[in-house]
Amino acid sequence: MSSAAQRDFSGASHSTTESEGITRTLKSTRLTEPTTETLQEESEELPHQILKRALSTKYIISTTSSFASRVQRAVLKSEMERKDFRTIGLGSCGTVFEIPGTELAFKKGTSEPGIWQDFCLTNRVHNAVNHIRTNLQEAFPYATIPRTPLCHDYYPADDEKFWSENVQRFPAGHRTKQPLFMVDRILPLPQRIRENLIELYFDEDTEVQQDAKDDPENKDCLVRVYLGERETIRQQSAGYDTLRNFPLRLNMMEDLEIDVSELAKEMAIGLAIVHWQGQVDGMDMEFVLGSSATWDGEQPTGYDDDSARPHRVGAIHSKRRAMHLWMFDFDKATRFELTKHDVDTKLVSAFLGNDPYYPRPHVDEGLWNEFCGVYLKASELILRCKGVDEVVKGLPQRFLDEVLRVSKEHEDWNEEDNIVFAD
Repeated sequence: MSSAAQRDFSGASHSTTESEGITRTLKSTRLTEPTTETLQEESEELPHQILKRALSTKYIISTTSSFASRVQRAVLKSEMERKDFRTIGLGSCGTVFEIPGTELAFKKGTSEPGIWQDFCLTNRVHNAVNHIRTNLQEAFPYATIPRTPLCHDYYPADDEKFWSENVQRFPAGHRTKQPLFMVDRILPLPQRIRENLIELYFDEDTEVQQDAKDDPENKDCLVRVYLGERETIRQQSAGYDTLRNFPLRLNMMEDLEIDVSELAKEMAIGLAIVHWQGQVDGMDMEFVLGSSATWDGEQPTGYDDDSARPHRVGAIHSKRRAMHLWMFDFDKATRFELTKHDVDTKLVSAFLGNDPYYPRPHVDEGLWNEFCGVYLKASELILRCKGVDEVVKGLPQRFLDEVLRVSKEHEDWNEEDNIVFAD
């Protein structure tokens, strides 16, 4: 198995099949002209060198990925036939399905209250991000504000029109009539990045790695950003065998020389938005690195010649993907009031009960301090914009103090024991 001790971060030669060109664009958060550096298809860069650059929210990737191709093919075929939905994710709340030919997905739930909660709170956080984004971007000009997908249509389990038209499009075994909603899809990481992750972290056997690269499930790759945990010896020895929800832990990011300080600050901004703009506790929410379609500074011009006779006009497709830190999965979250009681009883347990996304003082004190500083600054700005009183302005500091206090009292804190499901 590939382990931290065995992973090759040296300058040794390494061959790999390159099917995607990757363009790195250093994005200015003030939307100034980007500067680009292109990774050629025959690049001799090693996997860790590419991952160091690509797993950052400051880069835009120019891709001829299989996802972009599938979208184009599906749109062209949509007039002839309707494509079936494809499973791209499984979770405790439900299953996620790709809607071919679109940048949308369905999330189908097992519980009506849970999936409805997810739908409403995801949009609440999405709206909160949009509402305060400009203010935060001015305060943090070099940060990329985390995103939350927008949820669109919601279909109850008894929506006969939807199910009569679509039930056969779901994969076998997923054709029960359950509540679901349509949501913007967080696009997976491009092929070259996926292959590099396999080469560095999967079993070193070439057959095993090729099988992993050919596995359709590994195309649905999102990276969970675990700033609060380093790999254990057992995790290193066991290795990895799937790219779905791939756990990128702190030591792995450090080995790749990824800017963990940047990620910690952006995560702090995101959590501040969830807490103080959205007033959502964030129980069991996720932070992942994924991509989204973008034209950046090269947005195409839409067809507008109204003097011409009406004729078939094709869709415009983007082949540029921007890397983002995404916040989602709010089915176990709940809203809270701006009171000391709710901070103590809801926010602290939600923070400590989550997977190890956030920096932790006992893991890296310096990173924890950076996280806290940005969280407080972002929270103060949000609450000032809301015009709250001085007591409420002190709640973000109280939250961090309580997290620190409880962490020290419960050094063997078990995350799973502290997940509280929403009513």
